[in-house]
Amino acid sequence: MKISAVILTRNEAKNIERCLKSVSWADEMVVIDAESEDETREIAERMGARVIVHPWEGAGAQYAFGIAQAKGKWVLIVDADEEVTPELAKTIWQVINAPKTPYAGYKVKRVNYALGRWLRYGGWQEWVLRLFLRERVTSPPTLHPRFQVDGQVGKLPFPLRHYMASNLLEWWQRSFRLAQTEAEMEFLQGMHFSSWALLSAFWKFMRRFVFKGGFLDGWAGFYACLQRFLYAVIKEARLLELQRGVASMEKNPIKIPFK
Repeated sequence: MKISAVILTRNEAKNIERCLKSVSWADEMVVIDAESEDETREIAERMGARVIVHPWEGAGAQYAFGIAQAKGKWVLIVDADEEVTPELAKTIWQVINAPKTPYAGYKVKRVNYALGRWLRYGGWQEWVLRLFLRERVTSPPTLHPRFQVDGQVGKLPFPLRHYMASNLLEWWQRSFRLAQTEAEMEFLQGMHFSSWALLSAFWKFMRRFVFKGGFLDGWAGFYACLQRFLYAVIKEARLLELQRGVASMEKNPIKIPFK
């Protein structure tokens, strides 16, 4: 096999069909499902994916498991709420079929959709490492995926679409659960509440919304920038609760799914 598309899922019934359609050209689609309670697995199997149920271990470890299950020489990572554009798919196919390439991995530009609008400003078009040679990548057991490629990394010119959430409430609830998990992990590592972190988060909000032009995306841009600021606020609030002993936590928060 030349390429395997690896997708992590948990309760993604509303997104998985769109995602899998966009990677149906791959030699195989591998879905690592973290014990979904909806119809995610049934939909994925119906669309031809190989579904493996694996309890959530944190994004880094979960991706490491998924990459290990892949059979392709190349691995493409796609989140369930993402979609590979036809132009990106064509470019990926050209890259992996080229007789020789100096790169062991490639970044793609992820564009974000929120509140009915594609975000063009505010730093929301970001480069993410998603395509790499299976034997040249590692995925450390971290809360957020941080793929490490042994070799040069190139860039592909066409975008990966990311649908951030179907509505504002779902978006922020998921984000705030992840912020609490991150706070608990930092607390286990000896970190504490920091007022400087809040000031830094406010500055980042201003930088995204004002200096990077987030206001040009209207209310969608405002809420997107505000979400990043509130993420930091929730994380620091959770650290303060833990520090003062007014809240308890799980022994291993990284293994708690945030969806």
